[in-house]
This record gives sequence, C-alpha cells and structure tokens, in this order.
Amino acid sequence: MKHYLRKVVLLAAGIMSVGALAACSNQSKSKDNGKLVRTASLSANYSIITLDISKAQGFDNAGNLYDSLLYMNKNHKPVPALASKYAVSKDGRTYTFTIRKNAKFSNGDPITAQSFVYSWRRTLNPKTKSTHAYLFDGVKNAEKVNFGKLPLTALGVDAPNKRTFVVHLDRPIAYFTKLMTYQAFSPQDQKVVNKYGASYGQAASKTVFSGPYVIKNWSPQSNTWTFSKNQNYWDKKHVKMNTIHMNYVNDPQTSLSLYQAKKLDFTILIGDQVSHYKNSKDLYHGPYSYMNYLVYNQKIKNPTLRKAFNNVNIRKAISLTIDRSQISNNLLKGESLKPTGFVTKYLAYDPANNKDFASQQYGGEGVAYNPKLAKDYWRKGLKQIGQKKLSFDLMVANADNVKKVSEYIKSTAEKQLPGLKINLQTVPQEVQYARGVSGDFEAYITGRGADIADPTAFLQPMMSKNSMNYGSWSNAEFDKLISQSIYTNNADPTVRWNKMLKAEKIIMQQQGATPLFQNYNLYLKRPYLHGITHNTTGSQWNYKYMYIKK
Repeated sequence: MKHYLRKVVLLAAGIMSVGALAACSNQSKSKDNGKLVRTASLSANYSIITLDISKAQGFDNAGNLYDSLLYMNKNHKPVPALASKYAVSKDGRTYTFTIRKNAKFSNGDPITAQSFVYSWRRTLNPKTKSTHAYLFDGVKNAEKVNFGKLPLTALGVDAPNKRTFVVHLDRPIAYFTKLMTYQAFSPQDQKVVNKYGASYGQAASKTVFSGPYVIKNWSPQSNTWTFSKNQNYWDKKHVKMNTIHMNYVNDPQTSLSLYQAKKLDFTILIGDQVSHYKNSKDLYHGPYSYMNYLVYNQKIKNPTLRKAFNNVNIRKAISLTIDRSQISNNLLKGESLKPTGFVTKYLAYDPANNKDFASQQYGGEGVAYNPKLAKDYWRKGLKQIGQKKLSFDLMVANADNVKKVSEYIKSTAEKQLPGLKINLQTVPQEVQYARGVSGDFEAYITGRGADIADPTAFLQPMMSKNSMNYGSWSNAEFDKLISQSIYTNNADPTVRWNKMLKAEKIIMQQQGATPLFQNYNLYLKRPYLHGITHNTTGSQWNYKYMYIKK
C-alpha cells in the first residue's frame, strides 16, 4: 500500500516512477566494447521524490531499481528473487529465507541476510518516520519498535549467517509471501547509508540498488532520468535493455505529441485522448488497484467542522450527491472505473468461488447516487450539529483529472444540499501530501494504491491507529475485524474473507472515507516493444523483461 500527478492525486509521488528525450528505441554500437545497445524512451506516471526506500511515499517504478526477497511474476504469484528459497514453520510464525550466493548491490557490495535486518530496522526506526512502517505489523515487536517502546534489536528478524534471514511473526500473516515481493522490504547497504547520512537517496551517486537497473541523470522531482542495466544484478542475463530513458511530462498532450513525433515508445492516455485512439493497434489497457477518495479531518480544531465531519449523516449526504458513473464515463472518459465499494476491482478473489471481492463487497449508499436521500441526511445532520449551513475547504493536488473531479463535487453537492459551500484549494502535489500527513486540512481528495493483492491493502490503513488514516476516522469493530483478518491463523480462508467483507460494510455505512473512482490505465505502446510487466498492485511498471523486436 503502497500510492498523484498527471492521472490522479496519489498519496504522494513515488520513489522510482532522464536525460533529454532520446531517439525512439534506437540500436547502436557502444564506443567501449562494440556490443549492441538497446534503448527505449518511455513516459512515467510520476516524478521521483527520493530513492530512499525507508522514506519513499510510493513505489511506482521501484521494481526496476530494487529487488525484494520474492518477486511477483506475470501470473501474480510470489516466486524467488533475492531469496533463492524459503521455508515456513508448521505454526506459520517463522519464515527462513536463503539469500542468493551471487546477490550484490550495484556497487558490488554483497547482499547478505544482515542487509535485510538493517533495512527493516531502519524503516521501523521512529526517527525515520516511514509512511510504510505499518506494512511490518505482525513481524514480532514491529509496532512497539516503531513507536519507540522497544529497541531496534527487539524486532523479530535474525541473520544467523550471511545467507540465512529469519523472520519471526507475532501471529501468522495470511498474505506474508505477497508482502515479501514489495520494495519496502528490500535490502539496504548500511555502509553506503552511513557514508551519506541525510543526503542518502537524494542523488543517484549516493544510492545503491539491488534490482535490474540503476538510475542516472536524476535529482529529486526530476522530469527526466535514465534506467541503466545493473551490471552487478544477480539475474542480469535476463535483462535485455541497456538503457531506458524515462520522461515525466506534466502536460499529457505534450507527452502524446512526443509519442506521435516518435520521441517516445510509450505514453499514458487521459481524457479525450482515449476516444481518439480507441481503434489503434498501439492501444493497451489494464486496471490499476488505486482508489481515489474524499477524506474529512475528524480531528480538526474548528469546533463546527469537527462536529460536522464527525456526523455520519453529513458525510453520507455529500457522498450521495456524487454520481460516480458521471465521473468515470464523462469526466474521465474511460480512464477510470466506477467503484463498487472501498476496495478496487481486479485485486483479490474469493478462495471459495474465485469471485472478485469488489463484486461481493457492500458498497451500498457509500457509492450510490441518490439526491433525494442526500437531502434527508443533510437536513438531519445539520439539525444534529445545530447549524443551518456549512462551509469548508476541499484541498486537491494540481492535477488535471483531480481538479475536474473536485469541480464536479463542488458543483453537484452545492446544488443539491442547501447551505453548503465548498471552497476548492488547489496546491502542488508535494504540499498536499505534507499537509495531509500533518493533518493540516479540512477535507481533501487523496487515495492509495494496493501494496499487495489483498483487500486489507485498502482496509488496514483505515484502522484507528494506522499512520495513513489521515482523516482519523475510527471504529472499534472495524479495527477488530481487520486485526483478525491479518494476524490470526486463518486456517479457514472463507472465514477470513467474510470478516473483510464485514469490515468493508462498516466503513461504507459509516463513510469513513468516500470512494470516488479507481484508476484504469490506457496507454500507447509501440508494437515492437515487448515484455513490460504491468502490475495491478505494488510497483506498477516493471521493465526487467522488456525487449525490442521489430
């Protein structure tokens, strides 16, 4: 879980998503050894804020720079990566990973079991203030370590020798192997981190990598950068591309123009662009497990707004004025999906019958459009808080799609709810993220992508004490159900599944957050470009197996 620019407002632009635009997918002889060089130019969803995985806000392209213990293959199954194999104890509480003999960082330093111990401890160190620390919950003592109640050495990880990494869990975690594919759990080189201190991850020359590529020509929030083949990568024989030029272009029309001019091999489409290319042989598409939603600050200091945002009838009323079909079909024109509830479509499937969680979840009034019922809730809510009108600021990131959606919400809600005034507050993405984390907002449109292919990827961050629950919504029964879904030994997967469905129903009935739309990627890709892996969760784009064949 683990989440804004051109397409939607994300929790924050990710780590990983250079150089000037290169000639499109050229092949030439290198000057040094005469070997064939393969090069491509692609567009990126987001800019990169930091290369430090402990401080990253998202992992859009992280899989190209960092390997984890396991890898999610094209069939969405966890398979060996930096760990050549692993074993699980009978009680499901101990995992023993064997680190590959030839695993190295990009600078040639060996990747050992201690590299993982150090990385996990660093991320959970309270001083790091990692937004992904919650993903480690369930690892023995992780929460207490993260809250400073126990020393880092109390974390349930051991390195009995260089190639053996042992993880002890408080309780079995149903999706633990899926977690181990995520870059938040990748190793770090302690020598390099210590050498550069606070500047680690702020320059390519001050960072080392464990994945198929290294990054060059990058600085924080660059619009261009280069992925170059990592010559020390354990599986470099399968990496076909030597150079991939990445280009984050804030204006989608400019990106499309570059594709049309054959200066890009790949570009993401939005809005009207989609309809123009609906019959193109270059058009590809696929869902991304990213949900965009509206959040209210339920701990805001303003007493009137605090009462209003804590009133479920007020929250329900605003939600019921939003026609999500209008957003998906007209405003965003095919590049989004209408939500059926709080969890995205195409994420997780019922172990009993393989039905999509999204087709079974409650959703209910939480995603319905009902102006008449909205007015009823509105009148009731205003009476309960002793007000005749309500005004609040809605903060949104400076991104085209989100601005469209916020303008629609303002228009439709104000029209249908007498006395409501919504003031749109557009800010740069990084400002929105910082203010969201610190609670410096009244209401805002945010969202998150799933870190793993499990409903808890969306439900867990809404638990009362979770650091990513920025609106501070709280429900004890919801917390209990999610805790049981994650940490109990779920011998019966159907029981676990039903607990998650009950939890989703609670958050929708209470409008702990208001779902707006799910991302849906439509993009143009040259027919000769093959092997790009598009993941619905975690690291969205992976180029390890990419190759050019004309």
